[in-house]
Amino acid sequence: MLATLFAQDGSFPLLDEPTNHLDQDGRKQIAQYLKAKKTGFITTSHDRDFLDKVIDHSLVIEQHQLVLTHGNYSDYFIHKEQRDSTAIKKNENLLKDIHHLKQTRQAKFQWAQQAENEKKNNSHADKGFIGAKAAKMMKKATIMKGRLDTAIEERKGLLKEIEKVVPLTINVLPTNHQPLLSINDLTLSYPTKQLCSNITITIEKNDQVLLCGNNGTGKSSIINAIIGTFSGKQSGEILFSSALKISTVRQDYSDNHGSLRSFASSSKINYDQFLNLLRKLGMERATFNVPIEEMSMEQQKKVELARSLAEPAHLYLWDEPLNYLDTYNQQQLIQLIQEKRLPMLIVEHDQNFIKQIATKKIEI
Repeated sequence: MLATLFAQDGSFPLLDEPTNHLDQDGRKQIAQYLKAKKTGFITTSHDRDFLDKVIDHSLVIEQHQLVLTHGNYSDYFIHKEQRDSTAIKKNENLLKDIHHLKQTRQAKFQWAQQAENEKKNNSHADKGFIGAKAAKMMKKATIMKGRLDTAIEERKGLLKEIEKVVPLTINVLPTNHQPLLSINDLTLSYPTKQLCSNITITIEKNDQVLLCGNNGTGKSSIINAIIGTFSGKQSGEILFSSALKISTVRQDYSDNHGSLRSFASSSKINYDQFLNLLRKLGMERATFNVPIEEMSMEQQKKVELARSLAEPAHLYLWDEPLNYLDTYNQQQLIQLIQEKRLPMLIVEHDQNFIKQIATKKIEI
């Protein structure tokens, strides 16, 4: 599809996630072509490294606004961090004001209430005078309360809503076994094609191992060999620690279907935890009633990812987990992996993701 589009002379390309499923060579070729174009283009993408190479303006949909920035994605992100920092400081000052106003409002109320109590408890004093005094104080307190309420609401209205990354949870199982997975001299092939040969991998409990390489070199096939679904010829040794439980995120999850409840049941995961993860990943509650096969590709990817996060596991095998996910979801995964230091074997081409989470890289 990309080749057909680029072959059209004088075209103005509109590209929707052009780097999905492309390896590093493919992404570089697309970037080089777009940089050389003189007629311009519009692209939607969540690949930060790719965007930094090809764009000179960004239009980003934030929570309640569109933000147009001159420069590449990194320029936008720096600008966003500066805006967020300013907004956080402003919010802190406003919250202090609101707290002070609430304290003042409470003090005025107590002051008026004290005068009312004085009227009730002073049986020997001039009740007419005290009653008038109490009524006057109560009126002042009521007027002051109205003004303070207005001031508080005005300041609340000035508070900026700042996008915060909602932390994800994962059902990782503890283990003292080392290593979790050992692969020795693994060779994979089909009758007409050699995929990879003499692959050796060791994964300890805090390793995030990235399988890197061009498409067609056997990265996904290595994961299939580990879980026993590789249909070609294989040789070598794959050793697991005792009672190892593995969770996967697959590239092809077209067999996910039916309601979310039935899917959770067949996957043997907690339904409430599953829905909670989908909400954290940004799925709207209205989508919970949509059959999985009728969801968008992004929503189906979140179902596959949430299933893996909810599954009890010692080791995670994720095959291109970032496809169809926006930068917000990507940051959620990065923060989760950095915090938990999950034992993982990952196939991914996104350079920003690889730089931030990989403890080992293996070129295939």
